[in-house]
Amino acid sequence: MSATFTDSSRQPAAALLYRLAANLRATARRVLASATHVDAWLANRRAAAIARRDLNSMSDRELKDIGITRVDVERVAWGASNRDDLWM
Repeated sequence: MSATFTDSSRQPAAALLYRLAANLRATARRVLASATHVDAWLANRRAAAIARRDLNSMSDRELKDIGITRVDVERVAWGASNRDDLWM
């Protein structure tokens, strides 16, 4: 006698495997979303570090020419501008 898909002894195992596969897919999606989030966060950190390095290498006079002070370097490196203060 050969086993078939409708064999009642096989259905619980198939259902269990289906639930396991669904859980693995959901977990893979969450891992991918987390990895994407971390990648974006790291890209922002790298961009801020480059901007911070460039701004810190400028003289106070050069910073004044672009409208910021030495105190503003960190805030501007992360993307803020003096215009942001006008809208708060």
